[in-house]
Amino acid sequence: MMLSDFMNLVPPFCSNIDSNTPVVPAWERDAVALGALAALATYEELMLSPKPGLVCPDSPGSHSDMNWITFLIGASAIAPLWRVQAHAGLCCGHYKPLSELADKLRVTGRKMECAMFEATGGVNTHKGLIFALSLLVAASGARIPAREYSPSAVLEAAGGIIASDVGREFNSIAQKVERGEKMTHGEKIYFLHGIGGIRAEAAGGFPSVKAGLGALEEALSEGAALRDAAIKAMLTIMLECEDTNVIHRAGVNFWRGEYKERVSGALRGFDPVCPGRYEPLRGLGGRLIELGASPGGAADLLACTLFMYRSKISGNKLLKKRRREMK
Repeated sequence: MMLSDFMNLVPPFCSNIDSNTPVVPAWERDAVALGALAALATYEELMLSPKPGLVCPDSPGSHSDMNWITFLIGASAIAPLWRVQAHAGLCCGHYKPLSELADKLRVTGRKMECAMFEATGGVNTHKGLIFALSLLVAASGARIPAREYSPSAVLEAAGGIIASDVGREFNSIAQKVERGEKMTHGEKIYFLHGIGGIRAEAAGGFPSVKAGLGALEEALSEGAALRDAAIKAMLTIMLECEDTNVIHRAGVNFWRGEYKERVSGALRGFDPVCPGRYEPLRGLGGRLIELGASPGGAADLLACTLFMYRSKISGNKLLKKRRREMK
């Protein structure tokens, strides 16, 4: 199940307004539209089914402490603040270094985390997504004034926002170890295996999102429904990304070996143009549930991919409109 029917509720960037409507600055309307697209992508990822090992409406996946209602509550709690992240990018535009955005996004990101934890009773449903999608929403806003709204420009800009911070974070991990400080699961994985997870993904310009978007658009061009195209994108991302959630729960050897093999098999066996044929995903899902491993990193990047797909359509419409206005 997808939420495509809700697209009519999302305002196009800088949509026309009638004479009785108070004039709203274009950048504010753009921020609202980008925020709405981010919220929509979050809900679309949640409602997609089947997703091996992941929470969806008909299964809690590998989780015993949450279900899709928990995720729905978490997504609703953070939804109003996507607009704030978009606004930060729009205000940055082409006249400030993109790296200056990181601190602003971090402040709002913490507010989003607090809202999520309060709403879910302390359950972490979207912490990774808040980090990743905030970068893409802000980068999308930054590219609009620069008139460079394309997936490649947005992904590159998102990497530019965070790359220097990620480099410093990785360099500081060895010092944490020397001082005996407590490390996060992601930091431990980087120290032991050199796997950077979502932070390396972001700093590198989201290569897994680029791969997922390519898979999504290819399936759609072949006649697949959005639901099945999104499943193909999900499997592509699972194969491409460094999912530290899987590594933490099932070990790096499983992730490098059996996990990759099973995902590759599911991707080869799944035909998005033949709806309802989900058998290739069942074996992978059963194994992940058995191990208590959930590919949450891939789920976050799928939501990012759906946002890029939606915003690409709206962003192109916006640039065409602005070019007409300049003539």
